[in-house]
Amino acid sequence: MSVLFTPVRLGPLTLKNRLVMAPMGTCLDNGGYITDDTVAYYRRRAEGGVGAITVEGCLVSADTVGPEPRICGPEYLPGLRRVVEALHGRVGEGADVTVGVQLMHPGRQVVDGPSVAPSPVPLNSASPVPHELTVPEIERIVADYARAARYAEEAGYDYLEVHGAHGYLPSNFLSPQHNHRTDAYGGTLENRARFSVEVARAIVAACDLPLVWRLNGTDAEPGGFDLESAVAVARMLEEAGVASISVSSGTWLTLQQTLAPMSVPRGHMRPLVRAVKQAVSVPVMAVGRLDDPELAENIVEWGEADMVLLGRGLIAEPDWPLLVRDGRRDELRPCIACNACVDLVGRGERARCSVNPEVGRERTWEVEPAARPRRVMVVGSGPSGLEAARLARLRGHEVSIWERDAELGGKLEVAGLAPSKREVLRFREHQARRLTALGVEIHTSAPVSAGTVAAERPDVVIVATGADPLVPPIPGIDGPIVHDAQRLLRGEIAVGPGTRLVVVGGSATGCETAELMRARGAEVTIVEMRGSIGRGIEAITRRQLVRQLKKDGVEVLTRATVVGIEPGVVHWQEADGTPHSIEADLVALAIGWRPTGSDVTTGLELGEGIEVRVLGDADSPADFVRAVNAGADAGLTV
Repeated sequence: MSVLFTPVRLGPLTLKNRLVMAPMGTCLDNGGYITDDTVAYYRRRAEGGVGAITVEGCLVSADTVGPEPRICGPEYLPGLRRVVEALHGRVGEGADVTVGVQLMHPGRQVVDGPSVAPSPVPLNSASPVPHELTVPEIERIVADYARAARYAEEAGYDYLEVHGAHGYLPSNFLSPQHNHRTDAYGGTLENRARFSVEVARAIVAACDLPLVWRLNGTDAEPGGFDLESAVAVARMLEEAGVASISVSSGTWLTLQQTLAPMSVPRGHMRPLVRAVKQAVSVPVMAVGRLDDPELAENIVEWGEADMVLLGRGLIAEPDWPLLVRDGRRDELRPCIACNACVDLVGRGERARCSVNPEVGRERTWEVEPAARPRRVMVVGSGPSGLEAARLARLRGHEVSIWERDAELGGKLEVAGLAPSKREVLRFREHQARRLTALGVEIHTSAPVSAGTVAAERPDVVIVATGADPLVPPIPGIDGPIVHDAQRLLRGEIAVGPGTRLVVVGGSATGCETAELMRARGAEVTIVEMRGSIGRGIEAITRRQLVRQLKKDGVEVLTRATVVGIEPGVVHWQEADGTPHSIEADLVALAIGWRPTGSDVTTGLELGEGIEVRVLGDADSPADFVRAVNAGADAGLTV
């Protein structure tokens, strides 16, 4: 048996395995109250065999404004209790899932409402200066944590976790960069840790539940909280009665550490958790893209941590524990760390997932057998087409999928060629395996014509052909040095060291083209009409990608409009009309997309009696999440 599925102690509790669902915001609550959708979301993860679930951060102070659930008054107890009852009722392998709840105070990291901090240091130049907490106010917040702990115990939770990381209030106190106090709560490390220690002691005194403390191993900020300090604070927290330390890293200013995009290697926090594990005697939890089973096993086997946290991995694949335990690892739906779930919640929208359309609608999700099996022909194999084919086949339809290119995936294939986007190919490969296992007829290098449809005699044609590149009427755009960016990504156009490349358009495709071509040695310039590049890319991924492009020497021209292209030169002008020119051996167009659905349906000349559905980019260019969900909706209802 894998070490991941051996029991582990958490204070007086025994967890059935060493896999813990990490607390992650969902925005499925309603005004701070737990909803049926929230309960269904956690129930689905419990069904997947995880040993413990830490319910997302709940606000402990009544004057805090945020999208999170609340645990600051008795009126919130019924909803909080329903989660526990639902999860304790999911009996698997003879043991209920262990259920905890995270207690949090965001401090200065709020979108609205009071912003408070140990010192009046704003989060960034666009944020308000937070109110500097007085000692009586600090004491009141400590009491808020203790009261919330009692509410959690009354609601039936098995354990508690304090969010003491990621720049939230306890973490903000710990930071020498942002805590400039000169009283008992600032200055030395012991003083900066005083707030955390007082909160821990207050909770331990207020209830009988074991307490987990989420602690940054480092803030990953210059002059911020570092690993040496984290080790010392972990010891202080253990002495204060904390039953386990959960080691993470990063703040809102370094979210590429906290919620690492796909360009960051798995297990990037291992040195942090290893150092804390060696310093304390209580069990330690590891996190940081640990959804690779072998990696998770190694961390426990080698004594680096006692438990492994799964966050985004369980959003993408709720059955991760059972599939790994039963030796069915090839069936795991991969989390590609695209951070779409994080991006949506960060904007106050309900959690969704790029690879799992069930997320956020677990309460109503049901794959029902079709009342009448039909012949379904899916034209195009991008995210929409793949998901439509999968679910239609699961419902009992006879399904075929047709792709004009040699590989399934549509734009996934091209996007996956960029160094920072290789993970998307894992989803393409997973879907291809699932379709093959389900018996879907797969046709590649197979453009569809009216004759193809006539020969197949489908009842339903699902058009998921994606979108074609947009080509604006720029003088010289049809010249010999100008190519669609996808041709460069595919390697159809030779680009090597010293090639002077101008990328017209700084959206996702433009940035990915610049990234790959720069890696091949080209001298790259991005020309973008708007004020910044990377629009349409999830915020954390975008920040990381743009930073890397600039570090690699890619020149970026914003508020710049290309007005003409000639052999060897690109003419552009600033917003005020000031003209400029750039020498260029090649020009890559990455300006936007034009839906192809109407072109395809017109060309097929579909006869009467054939139901036609146009999905995803073929209908209207959209993001990955909307594309997959559109495919799911079609597959569920066809």
